[in-house]
Amino acid sequence: MNRLKTSDNDGDVFEDQALDFRKYWQMISMRIWMVLGLTVAITAVVALVVAEMPSRYQATATLMFEGDKANLVSVKDLYDLGTQRGDYMRTQAALLQSRDLATRVIKRLNLVDNPEFNPEENEAGFGLRNILNLFSGDESSNPGVERSKLEKVTSIFLKRLTITPKPNTNLVDLTFESKSPVLAATVANAMVAEYIKNRSDIKAEFTSRATSWLNERLQTLRAKLEQSEVKLHDFREANDLLDVSGVRSLAEQDLNATTAQLQDLRREKKQAYSVYKQVRDLSAHDPKLANLPEFLSNPAIQEIKRSEAVASRKVAELSRRYGPKHPKMVDAKKELALVREQLFTEIGNLSEAIVSRYETAAARVSAQEQEVERAKQKYQDVSRKEVRYDELKREAEVNQQLFNAFLTRVNEAKEVSGFNMAPAVLANAAVAPEKPVKPQKALIVAAAFTLALMFSVALAIMLDSLHVGLRSIDDVEVFLGQNLIGLIPAVKAARGEEEGLSLHTFYDPDQHTFAESVRTLRTGVVLSSLGESGKVIALTSSAAGEGKTSVAESLAFALGQVEKVLLIDGDLRKPVIAADFDIELPHAGLTNLIADTATLEECIHHDSKSGIDVIPAGDMHPDPQKLLISPDFDKTIKMLAERYDRVIIDTPPAQAISDALLISRSSDSILYVVQYDVTNKRLVNKGLSRLRQVGATICGVVLNQVDAGKKSLYADEYAGYEYGRDRAPERDPDAELADTEQEKDSAEVV
Repeated sequence: MNRLKTSDNDGDVFEDQALDFRKYWQMISMRIWMVLGLTVAITAVVALVVAEMPSRYQATATLMFEGDKANLVSVKDLYDLGTQRGDYMRTQAALLQSRDLATRVIKRLNLVDNPEFNPEENEAGFGLRNILNLFSGDESSNPGVERSKLEKVTSIFLKRLTITPKPNTNLVDLTFESKSPVLAATVANAMVAEYIKNRSDIKAEFTSRATSWLNERLQTLRAKLEQSEVKLHDFREANDLLDVSGVRSLAEQDLNATTAQLQDLRREKKQAYSVYKQVRDLSAHDPKLANLPEFLSNPAIQEIKRSEAVASRKVAELSRRYGPKHPKMVDAKKELALVREQLFTEIGNLSEAIVSRYETAAARVSAQEQEVERAKQKYQDVSRKEVRYDELKREAEVNQQLFNAFLTRVNEAKEVSGFNMAPAVLANAAVAPEKPVKPQKALIVAAAFTLALMFSVALAIMLDSLHVGLRSIDDVEVFLGQNLIGLIPAVKAARGEEEGLSLHTFYDPDQHTFAESVRTLRTGVVLSSLGESGKVIALTSSAAGEGKTSVAESLAFALGQVEKVLLIDGDLRKPVIAADFDIELPHAGLTNLIADTATLEECIHHDSKSGIDVIPAGDMHPDPQKLLISPDFDKTIKMLAERYDRVIIDTPPAQAISDALLISRSSDSILYVVQYDVTNKRLVNKGLSRLRQVGATICGVVLNQVDAGKKSLYADEYAGYEYGRDRAPERDPDAELADTEQEKDSAEVV
């Protein structure tokens, strides 16, 4: 069964989303009464709490600032009086929220004794405190207690105060919240009045102190300016810096000239060193010296080289006529030796000249470096003097600027000393509000209802996700990391049976859904083994009672319609296949075949209705694992795989005993059967882990006894088995074989 996948096609995306939303709705609908009950209960509690909450009122007074920094001497400040910088407005807004201003208003309105700001007065322990005061003295007479009480009232006061500057204006809204509308307006207006009075007092005091400070500072700056000018003059005369730029220019020219000469000398030294290094690396009698460019270009060496060539030719010509001891031959060789000796002598002289030239160049470079260092020291000395001169000059200029600025401010203060302007005015007085602003009870109850509903829905979804059983494809693929290869629906009754499955339910025309699910499982098994060996298939589960044997039998019936199939009862401890097929006991089976106590024909039981062969468990063995772990078991399974197209082995539960692990070593693949919505996910995961540890190839997971009803939680995942119900209840085996072959061909093409 293939699950719908999302793709680039919009229709597929919307369909996948619809399926997901339907799942969530089904989760909620299963616990709808819990969701509604919890939502109503939470909303009712919140409504009761909100009903007891006292109403609160807000009153707002508007304050306008009047250009606190205006300077009447400046014309720009006069016509730009109303504009204020953003930082100034933010500063004033912060001052309106200061604890000092709040404390002044509290004392002015006597809010310390107001019950709204002193909730301790209404506490049940008030009488107890009065009794204690009889022994400890009057609490109100203690200054520390009074300060602590005032601090608490101030903190409560500031929490109810809100300052909101209006953008692009000089206006600030001051809002106060209180249980009493009259008190809210009174406090807002009192805050404005106290702020204006406080700022006016501070400004008057600041102006007086600033004027005195400016006069004192002006005298200090005058003395400092005179001192810096004297220091600058004395330094210039002492260091002969009447023309600072000229002195620095001469030193710079001297340094540049000596540096240029040093570079030229270093270049000559480098050129001489290259020749010197070659001469030094070769001996004076090395013939390679004569091939150096410096030696080849020497006229004397060129002449000697020509004489050497003549002497060499002469020796070569005589050697053809005479022997080596002939007088002419001896004279010719002596002449050649003399010429070469003369060549070596000339090369030695020229080598000594090259060495001498390099040493002279090195000495000149060293002397010039000392000269450059001297010029550099002189230039640095001039630079230091210039830096010091610039420092003194800047100091004098700064002192001059400061003095001029203070002198200007002192004169301006004298001119505007008679003009006083309030820093702010009350633009709009606060009035007692008629309606409360909070709490908005209807909104709170509505929000509580919404949040309670969301919480209840989330709780219902969470409880569903905490379910330990496997219900959907996502559970298998995400949690187990395995492919869901088949879904087998639950069958309540079949052909008169009171409960459970009969052996041949697969052939029952009334169980069309069950038969189609088994055929779908068969298709998945066949397609999963294409291109590889998948003949031997073992079926196991986590625990007993999950329908593993019924799935093995039904799968064998479905495969038997298109292949030659052998069904083996590999559960040697609690075998049931013999009873299912009504095989008379005792009957030879798997244990006899492994122990070689019966032939294959004696062990096989042929089911006439399905056409498959069955090998029961056989005689009970005291140690079944000894048989399964023996090499004879593996040989037996291989022998059976050669005779049949498909071998199905029903094994014991993987978590109960380790027989399934031993059988998996001789199997090509494992089908893991899980009972729908019953078996714990973690138990299944442990069973799969045990199989993976022994190297078993897990073909996939089969969900058994699936609730495929229309009202089931995941019914949409398992829809489609009723397709084709109106057709013949059972198809011809040749047609089934053709369909299966077509499925194989299609898979190979893919």
